[in-house]
Amino acid sequence: MGVWRFLRVIVVPFAVLATLPAAAWAQAAEPDAALIRDIENNLIAPCCWTSPISEHQSEVADEMRAEVRAMVAQGKSRDYILSRYVDEYGERVLATPRAKGVNTLAYAAPWAALLLGALGLLLLRRRRRAPATTAAPAANAAQPEESLVRRYASVIEKELGEMDE
Repeated sequence: MGVWRFLRVIVVPFAVLATLPAAAWAQAAEPDAALIRDIENNLIAPCCWTSPISEHQSEVADEMRAEVRAMVAQGKSRDYILSRYVDEYGERVLATPRAKGVNTLAYAAPWAALLLGALGLLLLRRRRRAPATTAAPAANAAQPEESLVRRYASVIEKELGEMDE
């Protein structure tokens, strides 16, 4: 039993303490990995302009991935890194356009279309309800028509009676 107690008291806590630096290092490296992945997904490979550098297999994409990793290791921000590539290749290098100038339409147009669609549905709903509200005055207008029908019916009856005579 002395061996089990030794293992439980000395070895297990030592093993736990030995893994703490590795866990802390993994947590510290994880934000960098997420940042690198985000930047690589937002940069289009300039060799053919078809896919992000995170997926593209070319020399240029490999160089850009290495540069991104080096800049993140130096502590450069996401915006700085993206701006550097925009300066070098132009706005086309970004997978998602920045909301400036004409690019603002890419962000505003869907919301404007949604609002216009909602407004159109509201107007259509009101227009479909409108006949129901105008039907009530039509019922009141039917009363003078009934008196006209009675009057004309009496005139027709009178003329038919004269024709029979």
